[in-house]
Amino acid sequence: MTDLLNQLVAFIGENPTLANAVVFLIAMGEALFLIGMVVPSTVVLVGAGTLVGLGKLDPWPIFLWTTLGAIAGDAISYWIGAYYKDRIKSVWPFNRYRVLVERGEAYFLRHGGKSVFIGRFVPGVKAIVPGIAGMVGMNVTRFTVINVTSAIAWTIVHLGPGYVAGTAFGALGEISGRLATVLGIFLVVLFVAVMLARWLILIVLPLYAGRRTRIVRWLEARPSRAARWFARMLDPEHPRSAGMLVSATLLLVTVPLFVGLAAAISPDNGLQRADTAMRNLFLSLRTPTGDELMTFVTMLGDGIVTTVVASVTVAYLFMRRAWRRATGFLIAIAGTALFVPLFKLLMDRARPIDIYTGADALSFPSGHATLNTVLYGIIAVLVAHDRSPLVKASVFSVTVTLVGAIGFSRVYLGAHWMSDVIGGLAFGTAMVAAFAFVFGSIHNEKVGRWALAALTSVTVIVVGGAHVTRNFDAGLALYRPVAPTVTLSQAEWLARGWRDLPRHRIELNGEREEPLIVQWAGDPQALADALAPLGYQRAPAWSLATFAGFLAGQTAPEDLPALPRIQNGRAAELVLIRRDTAHPSATGAEDTPDDDTPPDGRWVLRLWPTHFRVETETGRTVPVHVGSLIHERILRPLNELSTPRADRDLPQAEENPLPGLPGTLTRQRQDGTQVVLGGTDLDKGL
Repeated sequence: MTDLLNQLVAFIGENPTLANAVVFLIAMGEALFLIGMVVPSTVVLVGAGTLVGLGKLDPWPIFLWTTLGAIAGDAISYWIGAYYKDRIKSVWPFNRYRVLVERGEAYFLRHGGKSVFIGRFVPGVKAIVPGIAGMVGMNVTRFTVINVTSAIAWTIVHLGPGYVAGTAFGALGEISGRLATVLGIFLVVLFVAVMLARWLILIVLPLYAGRRTRIVRWLEARPSRAARWFARMLDPEHPRSAGMLVSATLLLVTVPLFVGLAAAISPDNGLQRADTAMRNLFLSLRTPTGDELMTFVTMLGDGIVTTVVASVTVAYLFMRRAWRRATGFLIAIAGTALFVPLFKLLMDRARPIDIYTGADALSFPSGHATLNTVLYGIIAVLVAHDRSPLVKASVFSVTVTLVGAIGFSRVYLGAHWMSDVIGGLAFGTAMVAAFAFVFGSIHNEKVGRWALAALTSVTVIVVGGAHVTRNFDAGLALYRPVAPTVTLSQAEWLARGWRDLPRHRIELNGEREEPLIVQWAGDPQALADALAPLGYQRAPAWSLATFAGFLAGQTAPEDLPALPRIQNGRAAELVLIRRDTAHPSATGAEDTPDDDTPPDGRWVLRLWPTHFRVETETGRTVPVHVGSLIHERILRPLNELSTPRADRDLPQAEENPLPGLPGTLTRQRQDGTQVVLGGTDLDKGL
């Protein structure tokens, strides 16, 4: 995966004209009347800024073309409004979004000409205001001046964060490529979660508000009692309608998700295999700097911090005489704190590492993920209640960032399986949704929202800072990387221990793939040297030149890189390729070139590390790798592409060179699959 991303970055860096065109079109599309509502400008432009920070793109052309695109988009929207005037509300397709147009018109009338500048930064109206300016007849010169200045500021705001992130990742990459990879994964997941939350609050809910009148009328005309109940709940005049819809939707999604995860947990199923693969993946990416950062984050979610924050919040709500909300908050927190250990005892699932005692030693669901979701989620509901969509989006973005960081830290540090954290987030979100559903319509209790937000922030900083300062070294030792290892004697491995090693390759999603037919103890290079006389060579490394081979119709099989395959979260340490021109594996006219020559193929051998070790007869302890040997045919559609496709996961006896290697033994599983055992420094035992 890392190689592919590196090559993608290199490709973009070597084609700056394409990058300039993309940022221009995205910036323009984001500003087009109504169309800009669905254009993902933030994602693309932050990515472009990151490439600038990494030194892959020249900053000034990117800045210039982004600015020009933003100016062009607003100008087009302005002239659309100037052309249609008031008819824009009745002309297709604009009449389908009449509510959005009216909201933009109200925003413009409230803020005047400065709304063109301000509106560019406000999701939900930024694609509407320029058209409204043209519709009401704003002076062209004044509009143009504001358009240009706002476009420059908007470009800086969108490219700046990416530039800073790219510069930081470049520096991290010099220190540790693995640390940069971990932080990149975390930030991408976090960024997508925040953008989805903002998209829901700022775009989806306003669209729903404009359409629900027709839905209510349709439901009122239905004869069933349930339909009429839904009509009352969705009625725009009902103060709880939008909030109830969101809360009910979250409950309908998160409760089945939690139940489904709990039901799927068993010692040997796809979920457990996926969890193990993810655990191994993060274990391979850990670095000392990453450990320190994630330990700091996870300690902010420790029980002492959540207890103090919850106690302060409850005391504050009671002091404000918000009796019902305070009681509901107390019930939610106490119920969750009681539910988590009881459910852990019920599930009796072991953690990836042994770090606690009692119920805390068990794993599902994650207490950190569950309690912090409930705690900060309910506080966010209280703070964002009856606020503008922009304020709501900001509050929930901060909450998602904090809770997501704590959950991510639990997986990174190996304190929980991935499904534990997802289950905790699901249950916690369900509790927050239930709280919002029950207490969302209360308007006669003055909470003092910003005072609550400030109190929570100060408590987290003070209590969390003190806790981390006092116990950081102990926490770092507690979460130190622990790679489980199983050491077998050479005799044990050759007799029966080989059966304990994986039988199939396990994907990250937990699915079993091709059989693993070789177990090699020792240096993988020794296997490469043994197979070299038989035509096996190391697969080409990924680069722009080798990637271009897929785009040519006559690339030799041995010149194409092998597609990455993960075994139980671990990347292959050795990949060998041998051309197989004698194997006519093509089937179907679409795979055959014009000259009717069947596409050639290749054998691909991959070797992955395991947690097993073998103590040889000479007293050395060497790692054991497992491997597969698959056949790929090279498809050449229209002689324009070269695409490998696996057509056989297991070689025939005469096609398998492994049993014939010196110093190897062959064993057979119950399903008839043969496994070849070999390695360095094992001759005495073989």
